[in-house]
Amino acid sequence: MSNIINMLESKNPDIILNSGCDIICEACPNNIGGECRDCIKVERIDYNCLSELKLFNGSIINWSDLKRLANKSIIEKNKLDKVCGSCMWKQYCK
Repeated sequence: MSNIINMLESKNPDIILNSGCDIICEACPNNIGGECRDCIKVERIDYNCLSELKLFNGSIINWSDLKRLANKSIIEKNKLDKVCGSCMWKQYCK
């Protein structure tokens, strides 16, 4: 996950928001051959997050804009636990 965050920070790419397995899921132990073993939980987290950000699956947004929006809509409003629940990667969002 650190490598992905470093790439996002250094290149600031446009991101296509995807509720399925993608490059960010590569290191997750629940990703088995591109299929999420915990897809119901992940879909709920994705839905909660997109809802708070007022975005949708397939939205395209620049990394720095996404980060700023997430900070404003979720982190600064202390909604991380509500939105992400027991996500194992939550520490990277704080």
